[in-house]
Amino acid sequence: MSEMLAHSGTTRDGFSWTSSNGMKKGNFTSKGVISPSERIRSPGDFVYDTIVVGAGYAGLSSARDLTNAGRKVLLLEGRDRVGGRTFTIKEDGFNYEMGGTWVSHCQPHTFRELLRYNMDKDLIKTRESGHANDYYTFALSDAPARHVSHEEAAASAAKGWNLFINVDGAYGRKICPLPHQQLENVQVDRKEVEKWDSYSCWDRFEEMKSQLNKEESDLLLSLLLMISGGNLHNSSLWDMIRSQALVNHEFNNFEDIWFLYKLREGQSALARNIFNDAVSNGLEYAFQTPVSGIKQVSNNLNHVSTRDGRIYQARKVICAVPLNILKHLNFEPSLSPLRQEAVEAGHINYMTKIHAVVKGSGMASWNGVCYPNNILYAYGDGVLPSGDAHLVCFGTDERPHFVPERDPAKILSALQNFHPMEVKKLVFHNWNTDPYSQAGPCFWPPGFMTKYQEELQSRHKNVFFASADWANGWRAFIDGALEQGFLNAQNVLNELRQEDKATLPGARSSL
Repeated sequence: MSEMLAHSGTTRDGFSWTSSNGMKKGNFTSKGVISPSERIRSPGDFVYDTIVVGAGYAGLSSARDLTNAGRKVLLLEGRDRVGGRTFTIKEDGFNYEMGGTWVSHCQPHTFRELLRYNMDKDLIKTRESGHANDYYTFALSDAPARHVSHEEAAASAAKGWNLFINVDGAYGRKICPLPHQQLENVQVDRKEVEKWDSYSCWDRFEEMKSQLNKEESDLLLSLLLMISGGNLHNSSLWDMIRSQALVNHEFNNFEDIWFLYKLREGQSALARNIFNDAVSNGLEYAFQTPVSGIKQVSNNLNHVSTRDGRIYQARKVICAVPLNILKHLNFEPSLSPLRQEAVEAGHINYMTKIHAVVKGSGMASWNGVCYPNNILYAYGDGVLPSGDAHLVCFGTDERPHFVPERDPAKILSALQNFHPMEVKKLVFHNWNTDPYSQAGPCFWPPGFMTKYQEELQSRHKNVFFASADWANGWRAFIDGALEQGFLNAQNVLNELRQEDKATLPGARSSL
């Protein structure tokens, strides 16, 4: 390469608040920012082997795999950075993860990438014990808040969850034995899966709520809302069954697999490693270049149009944008009626994720649940170089009355509802108002999986679709995005090879 890529820059994404400066948008340092923002060396009429739309983990991994296989690839991205719904802000000498955060050796595609870039051993833990407030706070309904041990909190949550999830008498082992092959697997008849997929979380809660006291009920309801990012009526029971299966059907595994291990260098470092790998092998790219449409011109030629009026050509296209964004792209020919139906329905996760810097180190060992509240859960997550505690906080869909960047006072009030604390700073990104996501990580309504998953995973002419939003296993997670990037890159590469063999004997024989 004759040009050098900057190792970090400032992104327009993200918000922070302090009492002295108020709400600030953008201008945050991140390793994910790409500068220069464009590297296109091919002439304007060049036909790429593949154009990849979207530089989240699905798009990055597919672009990398195809480029490293010797293919001519163009990556187009509307943002100023890589990572999609995952990126790291470096502030206060600390890595704030704005979206997807935690990793686990139980996530196969993620672990493969960590091994590839020598990041598998460079992990840090979220939990720190031994600070002053080393307990779990229950602030539930109208009852006075009370502090319990972390072990007691886990046992109370486990009781409700295990009753809720035990639809088959085996805690999901019978109905979902293979979470990466939920449909058409060797163990379970599809009609059984369709039956449980038709249930909402509310349907199941109504069946079993009499077995819980008020505190146990509130704990279960708050947990379901945090996981789904929706409400109990529009959240699928199957998504909870799938979540249970992915942690080896044991509630006690949730915390270690979902919320414990982070990358020391941050998620943007991993995304940047994948991107740099591809660039070193010839990837062309344009950031800050939103795509407006994808048109199939002929059997082996596709046009990808950008909002600024440019048109790029390719034999194949991998569309790696989130489900809730697909309706804003123009496809010619039109998508199938079934896919259009899924796209219009979209997914239901409109969660909130907010980082809070709290004076002193005491809250670094604290966890809490507050229900009902604009923020449902808060977890102590390390101590900043300043000596202040860092909390990472989650809420469900509160859009009608709570927009974090407009309502910092509501964030502070919600945190005080958990526990007295002096909040010095807030850092977050609102994925629900983000034009390139328009929601958080994907969770589905009842019946969505059995009706639409296979269609969403299928190709549309010469357009392939890669996103964590319809992954086989870790849907809504980084691992699901990497899975879909890998699978679609393999499918495209195999097809390109077959076409080359048929039309250009001897060409690219090394591929």
